[in-house]
Parts: sequence; C-alpha cells; structure tokens
Amino acid sequence: MSANTIETSLAEEAAAGVPEGDDAPSKEERIDFLKQAIAFTEWNIRSFDTKAQISIAAFVLSMNPLWSIITSAYAQAGSRLVVAVLLLLFVATVLLFGFVIWPVTLTRSNLTGTWETKGLFYVGDPNRLTANLYTDRLKSLVIEAELAAETLKLASIREIKSRRFRHALVATIAFYVSVIITLLLLRNCATSDRFWACRY
Repeated sequence: MSANTIETSLAEEAAAGVPEGDDAPSKEERIDFLKQAIAFTEWNIRSFDTKAQISIAAFVLSMNPLWSIITSAYAQAGSRLVVAVLLLLFVATVLLFGFVIWPVTLTRSNLTGTWETKGLFYVGDPNRLTANLYTDRLKSLVIEAELAAETLKLASIREIKSRRFRHALVATIAFYVSVIITLLLLRNCATSDRFWACRY
C-alpha cells in the first residue's frame, strides 16, 4: 500500500467521525442535548451540597464518642494543648464542609469564548435589568449559544464544589489521624506525667 493511499484512508476515517447531511443533529436535538446537560450538571451540584450536609451531621455526631474515648484514656485531656489543636482541626473541617454548600458566584467568566451571550438563562444581577430590557434581549436571543454558555458555567461551578469537597475530605482524614496520634500521646500521660505532651 502506497503512502498516498494510507494518507487518503486516514483522512476518510477522520472525516467519518463528523456527521454531515442527514446524519447531523437537528437544532431541536442540539437544544435538547444542552438541556439534558444542564439538568445533569445541576443534579451534580445539588449532590455535592447534599453530601456536604450529611458529612457535617455525621462528622459532628462522631465527636461525642471520640471525646469519650479521649477522656477515658486521660481524665485531664481537656486541659492539654494537643487536644486544643485537635478541636481547632475539628472546627476547620466542619467549616470546609460548610464551604462546599456556600454559593459559588462567577463574577467574570471567559467560558463563552467569542459567543455573544446575554446572560438571560441565569440572570446574574436582576437589579441591572428591567422587564422591557429583558424582553428586548429575548427577541434577539440565540438559544444554542445561551444554553451552551450556561452549561459551561454550571460545569465550572461543579468543579469548584468538587474541589472544595475533596479538601474537606482530606481535612477529615487528617482529623481522624490526629485523633489516633492524640490518643496514643495521652495514654502515655496516664502512665507518666514526665512525657512531653503532658506538660502543655
């Protein structure tokens, strides 16, 4: 097989992946696809909020048995510096989970590229629009570009919440590891007050 034949075959295979003519999706199909993408991304965003709320409740409730274990290992645990640091880490972890629920505001986004979007799907600041101005903008609305831009904005919000949730999970792991280390240190305090962790 010659080089020209190979290049022609590769070009035909590359072009085969691009729908043309009757195989191309219609405008209604493209709009329906964008609507489904928006609905799916919104569901992802809500799921992160729900996971964060459940995690906060479970994490706070887990503190009661943990505190009982720590105080049973060393009765004066509440007056030690290591326990104070542990409580600060506990509060920080709860705040990180709360930060997942905190609304995300995209003040300035370049996600739309060169598309001319009017921001009518999700109005950023309704105080800047009047009913007449909103109606006038609707008349020249390009639905596909508007839905595509909002899809990208929602995807950006989803990624931000995902990153926040991962940080909260890392803080949770760090907290439980710190609990184990603190428990081991306080067990030494119960046997000997000369241990360095018992002095602070």
